Amino acid sequence: MRARLTGLSFLSATVSVTVSVIVAGCGAGGTPAGGGAATPVSAAATAASADASSSAPPGAVPATGTASPGAAAPGASAASSGGAGCQGQPAEALEPGMLTGIEFVSADRGWTVGQDVILATADGGAHWRVQLSGALNLTAVDFVNGQDGWAAGNASLLATTDGGAHWTALPEPCPLIRSVHFISPSTGFAVAGGRDDGGYDPALPDLGGVVLTSSDAGRTWHPLAAPANAQSVCFSDPMHGWLGAGGRLYRTADGGRQWSGPLTPPSGDTGAGYTAEMNVQCAGDGSAWALSIGPGAAMSQAPHIGYHADAAGATGIFAEQYFPGPNPPGRAPGSYPGPFSALSPSAAVFIDYCPACGPGTAPWDVATGSGATLTVKGNVGKITDPQAASFLSAQAGWVAGTATQFTGTGKARSQQRIVATADGGRTWQLEYASPWTPWTG
Repeated sequence: MRARLTGLSFLSATVSVTVSVIVAGCGAGGTPAGGGAATPVSAAATAASADASSSAPPGAVPATGTASPGAAAPGASAASSGGAGCQGQPAEALEPGMLTGIEFVSADRGWTVGQDVILATADGGAHWRVQLSGALNLTAVDFVNGQDGWAAGNASLLATTDGGAHWTALPEPCPLIRSVHFISPSTGFAVAGGRDDGGYDPALPDLGGVVLTSSDAGRTWHPLAAPANAQSVCFSDPMHGWLGAGGRLYRTADGGRQWSGPLTPPSGDTGAGYTAEMNVQCAGDGSAWALSIGPGAAMSQAPHIGYHADAAGATGIFAEQYFPGPNPPGRAPGSYPGPFSALSPSAAVFIDYCPACGPGTAPWDVATGSGATLTVKGNVGKITDPQAASFLSAQAGWVAGTATQFTGTGKARSQQRIVATADGGRTWQLEYASPWTPWTG
């Protein structure tokens, strides 16, 4: 256990901001945001769907039955066309087969999304079933219960009301939606538009993102006033929310009419010409956890700072130590930023990546006491590059990421995996594995 972190607390000034966003028809099939029917997407969610079992041999996707993988989402076509007429640039295509988002709503029910698949489990990950496959390019998944969920990425926005048995492609507004966060089956918020500037998280636009809100489960969207360059957004209830924008953190207590902040200072080398990112997750009770990333990187190190935030402000709990800036005394889990998972107003899990640690490791910490204590937990087992995480407690969690193997002659191959722990990281189980890529190098 580490000693209490004093960190940095910042008093906020309330700023009132306005934006003018035209939410016009574009995206999937050129459907207007204000109307048009949602498009059903063929899904494989029957007893004959493909299952992925932890007992399968290494190097293969464990499967039984005959999978009916489903059609590519209609919205995926907008990514290849560049989202003509929409604000900003579409996000870059993901690596083939890459898994990018994971969420569990209980010890049994969970979903994972990625470049070409939506996977679901009803038994805690012992078996994973293909619900949808194709040119999806999804970067995030969000469920409010075991039935109502959304998957977003690049130019695709999908929704389900039956746990993924059927996925529907929703009409996309202009600018195209990048990520969503819903607080009920009907009310949600999104970051849309913007462009990438070499950032770390494919779900976060670096520049030009705006905030949208929906009251009809994502069928229509309306602009919400917010600071410029929105990157991530979440709400605990219709009034209390948090925003990552321009690499800094903001808070609202009136549904987004006014935002307090910025509550955090710039991080990293702001003179390097790179763009910082701020990723935020709400934790209930009006509080949040956040990760400030960059800008800049050098010598297998990337600046990043973890924060706990509440009505009193934002407190830094750890930082990658080798860059100038407002570094809290706590040391980051690793040298490169990875995913994190908010557990409660007082606890969160942070997972990093360490390419300099041999062939790569995924060290992780648990923050408790609202960040007052940071407990080092070792490495996430059986993966080398973590890409998404969902924890229900400090003991039980799932991580999606890449496992890479190297030879003495410099060749390498990789595999997408989902691993899980039920004992706080003492042991890790391999629950899903994609086929290995061909050897390269």
